[in-house]
Amino acid sequence: MKLKNLLIVALATLLFACTNTKNNHIIISGTITNPKGDTVKFIVQKNTYTTTLTDDNHFSIILPIDSATYLSFYHGDESTPMYLKGGESVNLTIDTEFFDETINYEGSVESSYLAQKYLLGEEANIYGQLFTTEKEEFITNLNMHIAKVEQELSTVNNEAFVAAEKENNVKMLEYYVEKIEAIANLPQIGEPAIDFTYPDKEGNEFSLSTFKGSLVYVDVWATWCGPCKAEIPALKILEHDYQNNNITFLSVSVDTDKEAWLNMVADKQLGGVQLWANGWTKITKDYAINGIPRFMLFDANGNVISLDAPRPSSDKIRGLIEANL
Repeated sequence: MKLKNLLIVALATLLFACTNTKNNHIIISGTITNPKGDTVKFIVQKNTYTTTLTDDNHFSIILPIDSATYLSFYHGDESTPMYLKGGESVNLTIDTEFFDETINYEGSVESSYLAQKYLLGEEANIYGQLFTTEKEEFITNLNMHIAKVEQELSTVNNEAFVAAEKENNVKMLEYYVEKIEAIANLPQIGEPAIDFTYPDKEGNEFSLSTFKGSLVYVDVWATWCGPCKAEIPALKILEHDYQNNNITFLSVSVDTDKEAWLNMVADKQLGGVQLWANGWTKITKDYAINGIPRFMLFDANGNVISLDAPRPSSDKIRGLIEANL
């Protein structure tokens, strides 16, 4: 999942009560240039409000909201966060050819800040730097980025919103520092793997170290992950072709819905060793896994061959396996 979407989800959980209960709705109107379809959607918490564009690409919608709140504006396959208060009337314009660069709000300083914050994030590419920058330089760059964001935030005169955004920046700093430290501590090729232990479908616990003595190909996945499920047919073929070789195929699900995992293991007749991690837990933290599927390969002595091994569908995985059997 993208960082932008993660932040939208995080922001949408914050609500601030508005003191003027007479302001019991929000009016949003706008114009979309180069529209992608005729539907405009707003999501507030678990509620979805939809309207359609007129022939001249205008829209208007009244949201029954009397509180200051984060929400998300959707059109086509793009989205962006907003922050509005009960009683406000806001007009937005956007060109879908340059979605984030062209969105403009009249009547919502907070939403304008959020749009600028996203552009600053794209420019800084903090997530990309995780894998290309040394720890100290990364933290310096991250702090510089947060300083730019908070300079932009200083133009907003809304104490509750500013406090929430500053808290969000603290959480972002903590998140990235944890990730860069995990990356810095990753074992290198030939070094001992970081062990992990999880239960199988019967509740029996297995560790990575349980399978010392054989090559271990680890698949970190989830039932809700489309790219993960797309690899299942190729993984089954790989398991079949190497069934007589000294290799263990170990799949670790990060599903939190155990029943969904159990059902897919049964329905898809998944082979190898199937373990349940119950969310983004030790394996994802220790191996700095930010996206799935992730495949890793360990030798018979429990040492690292690759922490970002080729996928089962890749032409390269067989060569890597055979070179280490």
